Amino acid sequence: MRFQYAFTVEAPIERISALHQDPLTLEHLMPPPLRLEWEHREPIAEGSLARFVIRLGPFRVRWTARHQAVSPFGFTDEQVEGPFQRWVHRHSFQACGPRCTRIVEEIEARWPRHPIRWILATGMWLGLPFLFAYRARRIREIAENRS
Repeated sequence: MRFQYAFTVEAPIERISALHQDPLTLEHLMPPPLRLEWEHREPIAEGSLARFVIRLGPFRVRWTARHQAVSPFGFTDEQVEGPFQRWVHRHSFQACGPRCTRIVEEIEARWPRHPIRWILATGMWLGLPFLFAYRARRIREIAENRS
Protein backbone atom coordinates (compact mmCIF):
# COMPACT_ATOMS: atom_id res chain seq x y z
CA MET A 1 0.00 0.00 0.00
CA ARG A 2 1.08 3.58 -0.59
CA PHE A 3 0.23 6.80 1.22
CA GLN A 4 1.22 10.34 0.26
CA TYR A 5 0.72 13.65 2.04
CA ALA A 6 2.05 17.01 0.82
CA PHE A 7 1.89 20.52 2.24
CA THR A 8 3.75 23.82 2.14
CA VAL A 9 5.41 25.74 4.95
CA GLU A 10 6.37 29.42 4.94
CA ALA A 11 9.98 28.73 5.88
CA PRO A 12 13.19 28.26 3.89
CA ILE A 13 14.21 24.73 2.94
CA GLU A 14 17.32 24.95 5.17
CA ARG A 15 15.11 25.47 8.24
CA ILE A 16 12.83 22.58 7.27
CA SER A 17 15.80 20.27 6.68
CA ALA A 18 17.40 21.20 10.02
CA LEU A 19 14.10 20.71 11.85
CA HIS A 20 13.62 17.23 10.39
CA GLN A 21 17.20 16.17 11.04
CA ASP A 22 16.79 16.77 14.78
CA PRO A 23 15.46 13.48 16.21
CA LEU A 24 13.78 15.32 19.10
CA THR A 25 11.39 16.97 16.61
CA LEU A 26 9.51 13.66 16.41
CA GLU A 27 8.33 14.16 20.01
CA HIS A 28 6.55 17.38 18.96
CA LEU A 29 4.84 15.72 16.00
CA MET A 30 2.88 13.06 17.90
CA PRO A 31 -0.77 14.01 18.32
CA PRO A 32 -2.41 13.48 21.68
CA PRO A 33 -3.19 10.95 23.01
CA LEU A 34 -0.11 9.28 21.46
CA ARG A 35 3.12 9.48 23.44
CA LEU A 36 6.62 8.76 22.23
CA GLU A 37 9.22 7.23 24.53
CA TRP A 38 12.80 7.04 23.27
CA GLU A 39 14.84 3.90 23.76
CA HIS A 40 17.70 5.03 21.50
CA ARG A 41 18.22 8.03 19.24
CA GLU A 42 21.04 9.33 17.09
CA PRO A 43 21.26 12.49 15.01
CA ILE A 44 19.70 11.73 11.64
CA ALA A 45 22.53 10.70 9.34
CA GLU A 46 23.20 7.94 6.84
CA GLY A 47 22.60 4.62 8.64
CA SER A 48 21.55 6.18 11.97
CA LEU A 49 18.97 4.38 14.11
CA ALA A 50 15.94 5.55 16.05
CA ARG A 51 14.33 3.16 18.53
CA PHE A 52 11.20 4.24 20.35
CA VAL A 53 7.86 3.13 21.75
CA ILE A 54 4.58 4.73 20.71
CA ARG A 55 2.07 4.59 23.55
CA LEU A 56 -1.69 4.89 23.37
CA GLY A 57 -2.99 4.36 26.88
CA PRO A 58 -1.97 0.83 27.91
CA PHE A 59 -0.98 -0.13 24.35
CA ARG A 60 2.67 0.01 23.31
CA VAL A 61 4.14 -0.29 19.81
CA ARG A 62 7.91 -0.71 19.62
CA TRP A 63 9.52 0.74 16.50
CA THR A 64 13.08 0.82 15.16
CA ALA A 65 13.94 2.77 12.01
CA ARG A 66 17.15 3.16 10.00
CA HIS A 67 17.76 6.42 8.13
CA GLN A 68 18.99 6.38 4.54
CA ALA A 69 19.49 8.76 1.60
CA VAL A 70 19.98 11.65 4.04
CA SER A 71 20.47 15.02 2.30
CA PRO A 72 19.34 18.64 2.69
CA PHE A 73 16.39 17.67 0.48
CA GLY A 74 15.06 14.86 2.66
CA PHE A 75 15.70 11.37 3.92
CA THR A 76 14.14 7.94 4.16
CA ASP A 77 13.42 5.98 7.29
CA GLU A 78 12.88 2.26 6.95
CA GLN A 79 11.34 0.13 9.67
CA VAL A 80 13.80 -2.43 11.04
CA GLU A 81 11.42 -3.53 13.80
CA GLY A 82 7.76 -2.64 14.12
CA PRO A 83 4.18 -3.59 13.37
CA PHE A 84 4.45 -3.74 9.58
CA GLN A 85 6.11 -6.39 7.46
CA ARG A 86 7.64 -3.47 5.53
CA TRP A 87 7.50 0.30 6.09
CA VAL A 88 9.50 2.81 4.06
CA HIS A 89 8.86 6.51 4.71
CA ARG A 90 10.41 9.12 2.40
CA HIS A 91 10.49 12.76 3.53
CA SER A 92 11.16 15.15 0.59
CA PHE A 93 11.75 18.90 0.82
CA GLN A 94 11.36 21.11 -2.25
CA ALA A 95 11.96 24.87 -2.27
CA CYS A 96 8.96 26.69 -3.71
CA GLY A 97 10.46 30.13 -3.06
CA PRO A 98 13.09 31.71 -0.83
CA ARG A 99 10.82 31.39 2.24
CA CYS A 100 8.58 28.53 1.16
CA THR A 101 9.11 24.77 1.24
CA ARG A 102 6.91 21.97 -0.03
CA ILE A 103 7.12 18.84 2.13
CA VAL A 104 6.09 15.54 0.58
CA GLU A 105 5.65 12.48 2.81
CA GLU A 106 5.46 9.14 1.00
CA ILE A 107 4.98 5.81 2.71
CA GLU A 108 5.11 2.33 1.24
CA ALA A 109 3.92 -0.43 3.55
CA ARG A 110 3.29 -4.15 3.50
CA TRP A 111 1.06 -5.81 6.08
CA PRO A 112 2.23 -8.55 8.43
CA ARG A 113 0.69 -12.00 8.27
CA HIS A 114 0.16 -12.36 12.02
CA PRO A 115 -3.53 -11.53 12.72
CA ILE A 116 -2.95 -9.29 15.77
CA ARG A 117 -0.12 -7.39 14.09
CA TRP A 118 -2.32 -7.12 10.96
CA ILE A 119 -5.09 -5.46 13.03
CA LEU A 120 -2.57 -3.12 14.67
CA ALA A 121 -0.99 -2.18 11.31
CA THR A 122 -4.42 -1.57 9.76
CA GLY A 123 -5.45 0.71 12.63
CA MET A 124 -2.23 2.67 12.32
CA TRP A 125 -2.61 2.95 8.54
CA LEU A 126 -6.18 4.24 8.83
CA GLY A 127 -4.95 6.93 11.24
CA LEU A 128 -2.31 8.29 8.82
CA PRO A 129 -4.44 11.13 7.36
CA PHE A 130 -5.10 12.47 10.88
CA LEU A 131 -1.47 11.96 11.95
CA PHE A 132 -0.03 13.83 8.97
CA ALA A 133 -2.59 16.67 9.17
CA TYR A 134 -1.51 17.13 12.80
CA ARG A 135 2.18 16.97 11.83
CA ALA A 136 1.70 19.56 9.08
CA ARG A 137 0.07 21.94 11.56
CA ARG A 138 2.85 21.39 14.15
CA ILE A 139 5.66 21.78 11.59
CA ARG A 140 4.11 25.05 10.44
CA GLU A 141 3.84 26.28 14.04
CA ILE A 142 7.46 25.37 14.81
CA ALA A 143 9.11 26.43 11.54
CA GLU A 144 7.12 29.58 10.81
CA ASN A 145 7.55 31.01 14.30
CA ARG A 146 11.35 30.88 14.30
CA SER A 147 13.11 34.13 13.58
